[in-house]
Amino acid sequence: MSRKSPQDVAGQAREAGQKAVWASLLFPIAHKIHFSVDTHHQYVPPKAWLAVSAAGVVWLHPKRRAEPQAWARLMAIALVCLGFGLVRRQQPQDLWELASLLVADRFCDELKLGQLPEELQYSLAHYPSGGAEGLFRQFCVEGCDPALRNWKSLLCAGADFFCNLEENLSPLQKQNRPKWGELLAEGIARGVGQALEVASGSSVSSSVKPLTRALRARKCLIDHYPLLGALAASFDIEEDIQLCQQYDIRVAAIDVGARRIWMNPSAGLSEQECLFVFAHELLHAGLNHASRRRGRDPLLWNIACDFIINGWLIEMGVGSPPGIGLLHDPAFSSHSAEEVYDSLAQDIRRARKLATLRGPGAQDLIGEEEGKLFTDAEAYCRRALAQGLDRYTFNSNRGLIPAGLIEEIRSLNQPPIPWDVKLAEWFDEHFPPPELRRSYARPSRRQAATPDYPRPSIVKPTEEERKSRVFGVVLDTSGSMQPQLLGKALGAIASYSLARDVMAVRLICCDAQAYDSGWVEPERLLDRFSLRGRGGTVLQPGVDQLQALSFKAEFPRKGPVLIITDADCEDQLNIAMDHAFLLPEGRRLPFRAQGEIFFIK
Repeated sequence: MSRKSPQDVAGQAREAGQKAVWASLLFPIAHKIHFSVDTHHQYVPPKAWLAVSAAGVVWLHPKRRAEPQAWARLMAIALVCLGFGLVRRQQPQDLWELASLLVADRFCDELKLGQLPEELQYSLAHYPSGGAEGLFRQFCVEGCDPALRNWKSLLCAGADFFCNLEENLSPLQKQNRPKWGELLAEGIARGVGQALEVASGSSVSSSVKPLTRALRARKCLIDHYPLLGALAASFDIEEDIQLCQQYDIRVAAIDVGARRIWMNPSAGLSEQECLFVFAHELLHAGLNHASRRRGRDPLLWNIACDFIINGWLIEMGVGSPPGIGLLHDPAFSSHSAEEVYDSLAQDIRRARKLATLRGPGAQDLIGEEEGKLFTDAEAYCRRALAQGLDRYTFNSNRGLIPAGLIEEIRSLNQPPIPWDVKLAEWFDEHFPPPELRRSYARPSRRQAATPDYPRPSIVKPTEEERKSRVFGVVLDTSGSMQPQLLGKALGAIASYSLARDVMAVRLICCDAQAYDSGWVEPERLLDRFSLRGRGGTVLQPGVDQLQALSFKAEFPRKGPVLIITDADCEDQLNIAMDHAFLLPEGRRLPFRAQGEIFFIK
């Protein structure tokens, strides 16, 4: 008959105590600690309990028997000493270790972490609550209670509790050593969060779950990247694999209105790659890419923004680009998203084959893009990014931000100039106020106070000067043009023309063909004015007609010409004269315009 091997009662108690520590607020430190049984009593004498090294190794007695709660308390004391930064050499070492152990034990007692073994119970002597430094100074000046010295002797059996302090580590090992203080602070913060959830009535799981890579990426952005910290804190992370598959999200996507970022756990991203992807989606929100599309093709605009964002993140060194592929081209480094879009639009079929972080042929900007919820969210994201830039300015040692990104953030936070103000500036440029001259050629006027002094009179501009203050209007009168748009545009043109002494407007109406309405006085446009057209849209005949009039000296050779349309026109327009376009808000011309573009709201 074979004998059953005796159970390792001491080992089982140690393991149970270790599990209790793992389930406590000290989990972040315990996760990085190496618990080792000192079978050869190299650091833990036969009558001692345990020892701890600054490298993060806790040496345990191999055969000492105790309750799991006792082991949990002793292990927690060692971890707290690490978290408080007490595991170091300071003479006299014996008093320093005693002060450190007492402070750590008091902290564990407040956390209700385990209970000391019966032989290590002691009566709480009066000592200051300022920490180990204050208690150490008191021991050095006033002496130490012999009972406390005896307590440490029972715990350590005359050996050092802080062991292996002279261990020679390479610079790389010292650099990669965990920051015990930050890990302890993380555990305490997590405990406070759980307490708040309990106080608010939320349920908390019995075991503390480790943070996912996406959550750690968000925490890293909040802690170490002031530019994106406020943005990162305002977005929730959704990591449900089934939902990501349902919405065809290959890697990530963002819903600005719902303030949610979707991260697919099955993408297999590393922690640094998660950091890059999370920052990528946040910049989509902070730079208001959804509302800046203005009638462009949604997928092509998304791809153009991806090229710009990825270039900035690589330049800033935020995380590392995903190994599965990324939209990046150094040739676009000095371009804007609008310029990249125009470049991609030259070969739309090829551009549509490119893949965003959501997947091929899909945009990672999802969700509703209208309504108060969306506009409020975009306004918040814009302000948060601007505040992040201000924090970066005060912490200039946090790395470099590309000049293009800084310029874009600042331009987004400037109040937009109303369309009518921009149009007025265009009129001021082409029709400056006429120069007023005074002359004695006409009968002079005299003032009652000085009747003997003749005064010059103001001479009005000559007829030739007045006839030069004219411009042309090519007005889209096709069936797609809304009457409200026509009324707003003609009203603005008339009012600005009258204010700037414009003599007349050469009005060309266009649908499928051009209709010359001749020279029209600005004030006539304010009244009921009949327009011809309401068919299809072709603007080139109207431009050609003005060009032909200029050759006949019936219209200025260089214009200017204002083209009013809803952008539902031909794919190319050749205009040799100085010109500008007036479009409704949210529409976009199907070609790259050479002149200025004003948007009517």
